[in-house]
Amino acid sequence: MGIKIGDISSVNNLLTNEKKSNNESNQLFEDIYKAAIGLVNDTNNLQKNADKVTTDFAAGKTDNFVDVLIASEKATVALQYTVKLRDKVLDAYNEIMRMQV
Repeated sequence: MGIKIGDISSVNNLLTNEKKSNNESNQLFEDIYKAAIGLVNDTNNLQKNADKVTTDFAAGKTDNFVDVLIASEKATVALQYTVKLRDKVLDAYNEIMRMQV
């Protein structure tokens, strides 16, 4: 599993679409929400895999330290991306809340 560049670009495409009708807006929100949940799930899976590989290495089940480093780095990058995406969503939310209607 893991984060795929296509998944990231599809989220960006969803966010940059022009103004839509109410029905299309609801679908857009649902698509963005599903993509975000998928990103969080992928991040969790990468974290679990890194933990498993690290535990296997510590227990002596494997001696390939490179796999431990790669799994750990993938998990770290995924977590950093997820946090940055969360920060951007919160910034957008705060900006919307500051708008005067």
